[in-house]
Amino acid sequence: MKCHTPGCSGEHEARAISHAVIYQERSFVVHDVPAEVCPECGEAVLAEETTMYLELLLRRKGRGKGTAFPFEI
Repeated sequence: MKCHTPGCSGEHEARAISHAVIYQERSFVVHDVPAEVCPECGEAVLAEETTMYLELLLRRKGRGKGTAFPFEI
């Protein structure tokens, strides 16, 4: 998939990333999140299914004490 960043001619490639998010006034880092990433500018795009699953993970794990966890299906 072609990069959406203006002026960038890169092509996205599948990678696992660490994704930082603020949920209920807390910061979390989720590791190994599947994403499409441009190797030239670093733009990362998450699939709709991935964002839905992240929301589910945060609802479950957001109540605990940890602030970092892996993306596990």
